[in-house]
Parts: sequence; C-alpha cells; structure tokens
Amino acid sequence: MPQQPEARRVYLAGPPYAEEYRRRAETLVQALGWEPVDPMRRDYRGRTEGNETEIVEGDLAEIAGCDATLAAFTAPDEGTAMEAWYAHALGKRVVAYTGGTPPHPWTVYVADAICAELESAVRALAETDSGGSVPDQVVDERRR
Repeated sequence: MPQQPEARRVYLAGPPYAEEYRRRAETLVQALGWEPVDPMRRDYRGRTEGNETEIVEGDLAEIAGCDATLAAFTAPDEGTAMEAWYAHALGKRVVAYTGGTPPHPWTVYVADAICAELESAVRALAETDSGGSVPDQVVDERRR
C-alpha cells in the first residue's frame, strides 16, 4: 500500500494575544491539508519571567521542524520578528500577513511573500511554482 505523504507543517508566528489570527489561520491552514503549529499551545502569558530559555528553545525547535512560517505582522511584536528572522535564516519559506499595515523593511527582507489578507497569505504558503515564486494575484508585495 502506498505511504501517505506527511502533511506539511507551518509555524504560526504572531503576537501572544492574537487569538483571532491564530483561530482563523489554523482553520485556513488545515483546509490546505497542512498542519498548523501554534506555539501558544505552550502558553506562558503572564509567567514568562524565569521561563525565557524554555520558551525560546521551544519556539526555535518548532520553527526548525516546520516547512514554512506564517507570520502575523499586524502590530509590532519582537517575538514575531525574531521567529520570522530565524525561519528565514534556516531557509524556510516565510509568508507575512499584515492586515494592511505597511510592512517594515525587515519584514520585506525576510518574507518570501507579503499579503494584506490572511486568506491570501495562507494561499501563498502553497501556491508556489517550481521556481519558488508566488503568483501575482496572491500577494500584495514580494521580496525584491
């Protein structure tokens, strides 16, 4: 019997209190047949002090174990920026969701695709051609 391919995994980077983003992203990613990896299931909100190493090392391991990162850059967040940078440094695909917020130069630098709408960002995770580019109708901007 042929073995089923393993589902692609996407790390959901975003601010700690972005519950609506996480809920919507999880649903959309699952509809693609991908596995969403939400670091907030290890919820340290309100108790980060003294747990910094465990938090960061857990995030780094999860990013390394994923095929791509979907990063919500709808508001400034140091953790999201670091997660996107790390994924980029590993050569992982990074798709930024902005919610219409103008992207920061660092976001443009690390992202393979930048989308104002979450639905477009999730499609950009999967809609690549063999050259790794994303169709123009999917993204609002691309890394230059």
